[in-house]
Amino acid sequence: MEVDGNFESCLKFAIIKKAEIIHIVMYGYKDLDLEFLRHPSMNNGLQYLKDLSLCALKLTDQDFELLISNCIALESLTIKSSLDLKNVSIVGLSKLKRLNLSYFMGVDTIVIRDNTSLVSLTLYHLRSGCIVQLSNTPKLTKLNFHERFGQVMLAELLDGMPSCIRDQLQVMHLSTSRDLYFHNELLWVDLVNIKHLELELDEMDSCPSLHVLRHYCRLVEACSSLDKLVIKFPYMFYNKDMIEAYAPRCKLSPKYLEIIGYLGTPLQSAFAMFIINNARSLERVTVMTYDEDALARARHDFQHLRSVSFFTILTATFF
Repeated sequence: MEVDGNFESCLKFAIIKKAEIIHIVMYGYKDLDLEFLRHPSMNNGLQYLKDLSLCALKLTDQDFELLISNCIALESLTIKSSLDLKNVSIVGLSKLKRLNLSYFMGVDTIVIRDNTSLVSLTLYHLRSGCIVQLSNTPKLTKLNFHERFGQVMLAELLDGMPSCIRDQLQVMHLSTSRDLYFHNELLWVDLVNIKHLELELDEMDSCPSLHVLRHYCRLVEACSSLDKLVIKFPYMFYNKDMIEAYAPRCKLSPKYLEIIGYLGTPLQSAFAMFIINNARSLERVTVMTYDEDALARARHDFQHLRSVSFFTILTATFF
């Protein structure tokens, strides 16, 4: 449902009809009056809602709490670009499986507690300094996280996460943007059960970005049970070398390495070879390129590997 008019009327209609899925995208931010949700008939309707996605809405903390407090059947919740939110609490949604909180530019704290069915958590573009508190999420196994605004925030998130939750994680997708610059914070926790790790690297055309690669290498090293590592390069990935100076030799555990968007630049080649040379149990490598010229460079760069597959991405994907 895409809304360019009266949001309250559309939402009220959907709830009265006991809709199980409500996806709303607003064009422009507007002040909302959600007092109608306090009516008992609205509460009854919300109990049938299983999938809620709201994008570009001006929600206060009170609006948000009022909206989801009676969503007892909610399985998927996505909130994107919601202005006015400051302190977000998602507590006691026992059937919630997927949670996506993105573009939370003004949010100071996020509390996620007693969501006993939560499997997947996505945190994308949080405000620098935002505190995330996790507790009693016994099924949480997948974390998608995006770092930007000059902070290596994943280290802070994992360091503050209860060890029982951190040790549950099996799949992690980490991406970063070009404005992630040098930061002394590195990841020092161990991720003992991560089996699948995806690293999405954006443009890196300045020296401080090599410190970010060191951060990535430490992350891979922390995943001692890793089976598959996926490295996604952007369509443009600028030249840089000296990987070894910023990421000392270490022992990495992936068995399968997948490299997406390989162009064959010195930095890409050096980073890929650093991973390969330090992965003692590596069994198979897959390299995907954007065009035939990059494919030829990939065949040349990885010709010494015994088990390697090459593919061309027919339609370029921009990360």
